[in-house]
Amino acid sequence: MSLLTGQPQAHHATQIGMDVRGPLICAPESIRTVFIVTLAAASAPLCAGIVLFGWRAAVVAAICIGSCANIERLYYRVTRMPALMGRSHAYLTGVLLALTLPPTAPWYVPVVASAFAIIVGKAVFGGVGHFLWQPALVGRLAAAVLFAGAMNPEYWPVLAQDRLLWGDADKGRIVDDWRKWHGSCAPENADAFVSRRSDVVLSGLRPSKASYSALAYLPPPNELPKAPPAALGQLPSMGEMLMGTVPGNIGETCAIVIVVAGLYLIYRNYLKWQLPVAVLCSAAAVAAAAPVYLAGPDDVAIEVWWPVLHQEGEVALTYVMYRLLSGGIVLSAFFLAGESTSRPTGAGGQVIFGAGIGSLAMLLQLYVNTPIPAFMAVLAMNTLTPALDSLWRPRVLGRRRFEFLRRK
Repeated sequence: MSLLTGQPQAHHATQIGMDVRGPLICAPESIRTVFIVTLAAASAPLCAGIVLFGWRAAVVAAICIGSCANIERLYYRVTRMPALMGRSHAYLTGVLLALTLPPTAPWYVPVVASAFAIIVGKAVFGGVGHFLWQPALVGRLAAAVLFAGAMNPEYWPVLAQDRLLWGDADKGRIVDDWRKWHGSCAPENADAFVSRRSDVVLSGLRPSKASYSALAYLPPPNELPKAPPAALGQLPSMGEMLMGTVPGNIGETCAIVIVVAGLYLIYRNYLKWQLPVAVLCSAAAVAAAAPVYLAGPDDVAIEVWWPVLHQEGEVALTYVMYRLLSGGIVLSAFFLAGESTSRPTGAGGQVIFGAGIGSLAMLLQLYVNTPIPAFMAVLAMNTLTPALDSLWRPRVLGRRRFEFLRRK
């Protein structure tokens, strides 16, 4: 009550034009809007994947989205957990999960992966804003472990140029020369070309395989008789890698669409530019410096450090680009690593976070036989997010950064 007028204090404050809501800053956009806009941006690589892999990719995406939404609703009915009341984050989780799955995955794979994403990845931690790991990647990791055969086939399809969008990715024919995709028609009695993924082709540069004699140019015959082929000669053209007309998961192949959609998120300030730049730059640095193993005389593997300097500059740069465009690194940089709950809050922490993702993803791709190197790298760095947040605290005015680590 006002001591002067006897009127309620709020009414008196309104009469003199004061804001009685307290010293709060009204956010220009709600969290629901953030989820919806991110969902719209993530739908761009999903649509590109549906065009490249056909109606089977659309079915996998629909099952993921529907399963995530319905499982979250059922879990909320049982637990009444407030942080599971909204559906927008469930739809976003379903879209992100669909981006990481093969287009020919059986129907039960996205259902099980969605259950792990919603329950294990999100609900057991308390719902939206409380989980530690990216929920979609928790589901993808569960699918990779439980259904290893379906998730990691030796050959992957991509629709022929005259079968895009409406073709059947399961009706494919194995091809040896992938560079014939552009301008070619579908194989006889088939809708898709079937080939190995680019990161699997490049696995021939590991010490246990050493399947190639060079990166691009074969050595003279007198140096290595009957030399094995060059690594880059077994890969699609760079234009096809950028356009996404290569085998892979639904949303990870079309790099151009991923980058454009990611730049839109940066423009809307939903994603700090430092994070994807740190991921891509650290991955490129590791690919440029880490050793590759080439086949030498008498079938002895030759260790070659700094492959970026091993041959002519444009060839070495092409090799690094092939590494970046393989294994889901670009998708992880712009969409999976940028999840607001499982990433550090400060720009400095996000740089360390992104550098760890890029370096670890490239090392896994180079030397470890795993079908999801970038996704595993994101999950590993998610584990370190609380430590990075505590390490990279905002600087208190008048104190030096990291002063809390100094001895008192």
